[in-house]
Amino acid sequence: MIGTKLLSYKLEDGTLIELTNALSGYGRVYVNGNEVSKQRGFGMETHVFNHSGSEFQVSVWPLISMHAWGFSIELKKGDERLMLYGKENKVRPWYIFFAALIIGVILGVLINL
Repeated sequence: MIGTKLLSYKLEDGTLIELTNALSGYGRVYVNGNEVSKQRGFGMETHVFNHSGSEFQVSVWPLISMHAWGFSIELKKGDERLMLYGKENKVRPWYIFFAALIIGVILGVLINL
């Protein structure tokens, strides 16, 4: 396995689903140690894969609040949520854009002083 393990979840049939993230920005999903999905996503990514005739989805998004920084992770089998780690409310892309814009303006003003 490559990267830091963010998720380890065992299904009822004993299948182990794992999610890792590397410094390169690649997130990888493994089923019983075999890589089934690889995607570059800096903070937000969704992995979709099939196992035993069912479609699974692992979603990762930033957890940003007054009290915590980190990631929220959701694992779904079809439309059924198997697990949720973190908060359900996903950060909307325009929030990220707005925060980056404000930080950019502040840095620009500080540099030009």
